[in-house]
Amino acid sequence: MVWNDNKTLLEYSKRTPCKEIFQAVCDELGKHYAAKGFKYSRSRPKLTLEIDDIKLVIEFWSTKSNTPGKSVSFEILPNFYSKQLAKTSTINGFLFGHTGLFYHKYTDNPKQILVKQIFGDQLERIDEYSTESNIIENHYCNVYGIDKEKFDSIVKFIDDKIVIWISKLATNEGILELITNACRTRVWAINGKGTNSDFVNYVKLHFSDIDIEEKLGL
Repeated sequence: MVWNDNKTLLEYSKRTPCKEIFQAVCDELGKHYAAKGFKYSRSRPKLTLEIDDIKLVIEFWSTKSNTPGKSVSFEILPNFYSKQLAKTSTINGFLFGHTGLFYHKYTDNPKQILVKQIFGDQLERIDEYSTESNIIENHYCNVYGIDKEKFDSIVKFIDDKIVIWISKLATNEGILELITNACRTRVWAINGKGTNSDFVNYVKLHFSDIDIEEKLGL
């Protein structure tokens, strides 16, 4: 474990304030990703990386209902922006957030839901109120009791489920992967109608050969 200077993660107990544990995890992630070119903001914990036209902001949130000695909620919230569209957009070139990434089509049973955890067993359930079967990549986890294995799982989640999309959004293949056979939650997140999103304009700007409106059924 390379947390030699992070006393909170090395020495915390049941009496350690939850906000200190949350901040310590943020700081450790900040150190890890600063070495990869990200900018880390500590006061309102977030990571920022800009490559070509894409700006990625990953915010870390917790909750006031944490339980000392038991639960410290850790939420990972990514947001993608187009720097070029931000110059004229009223929504800062916002493309999509977690609902554009973490929901995927699953089965033909609209009430069947599969939740994949950052660490821990995946959960399968029947949701009587659901109208579409989804695989959901859970972007919440409990960081009380975090060790190197769990920390590495958080890093892997950020790398594999979020950061990889910086390069994918720069290619036809990546755009098509995002929009082909997309679940309704994802379409709602990127079509510019269900939520504020400049994704359609982004595709028109950079990938004129993709009929984005036809692909999204607009």
